[in-house]
Amino acid sequence: MLGDKWRWSLIGMAALASLTSGCLFIGEYDDVYVEPLPQAILYEVCYDDLDCRIGFCEELAVPAGPYADYVNAICTQGCFDDLECPISEFNGLPGACIDYAAVGGPLGSTLCLERCEVDFDCDVANGFGCGFVTGQRVCIPVY
Repeated sequence: MLGDKWRWSLIGMAALASLTSGCLFIGEYDDVYVEPLPQAILYEVCYDDLDCRIGFCEELAVPAGPYADYVNAICTQGCFDDLECPISEFNGLPGACIDYAAVGGPLGSTLCLERCEVDFDCDVANGFGCGFVTGQRVCIPVY
């Protein structure tokens, strides 16, 4: 019986210590991790489809020389013509529906790219510049 009194006095001291410390914990810790909502908008750099609010994350590869490509990925979407490509929130220019094969993709598919007039219409800090692809000026990886 002496053991029961000792155990209850320890429980009482622990409860008193937790109340005087300002912390009160009852139950188990919640180990649930909530994935943040996607933040990348259309034509913005991404690493995974989950990064994009709309569309999907697609890798673009532009030839840099005989043995190398400039590669980067953006949030984009498929398209049939230019009318399906939204206006860029960065520079206010309408998007361009480009043959994906021109930027390293499979033949027969198209996707929206951000139009530009000068390099600074593109995300220069993340390696994009303004270049010609299929006769249109669009933002492409430049380093």
